[in-house]
Amino acid sequence: MNRIRMMAGGVSACMVLATSAWAAGHGAMAQMPAADAPVSTAVTASDCWIRQLPAPAPSGGFLVLHNAGTQAVNLVGARSSDYGQVMIHQTKEENGVSKMSMVHQVALPAGGQLALKPGSYHLMLEQARSGLKVGDQAQVDFALDNGQRVTAQCEVRPANAMPGMAGHGMKHGMKH
Repeated sequence: MNRIRMMAGGVSACMVLATSAWAAGHGAMAQMPAADAPVSTAVTASDCWIRQLPAPAPSGGFLVLHNAGTQAVNLVGARSSDYGQVMIHQTKEENGVSKMSMVHQVALPAGGQLALKPGSYHLMLEQARSGLKVGDQAQVDFALDNGQRVTAQCEVRPANAMPGMAGHGMKHGMKH
């Protein structure tokens, strides 16, 4: 009986360690925007959309952040009540192979912009809330290293959506 308890305790300890290691590698250390953090007047978001993939695959999020201020800031985290986990990732090509990795901050220059787009910096959104579907709007809050936050309303688009496409995968004004 004691041997079974020890084995069960060992399995539990292994699960805790594995979960902690996964969380550390998947954004647990990223800063989350505080709900009461002041909204930035210098930094705004535009053209936000999310490419929804079937669960359990993570979805990708894309947008443009604009910094009209005179000070550079860093994007240091993101969260959404529509997703259980939101991380900032970067895609790089190394030796002819495309690799994705989580990043903890991305620079947003003064008077400049930062495009989060396929094949570059982007959001990785996991654990979509039940019922979230193409055509819905998902709110994403972004944390800046100056203690401020930026909020974006992001259109949920289908898995085959590409940059510049609006609505349900069809470009407006497109001739058939």
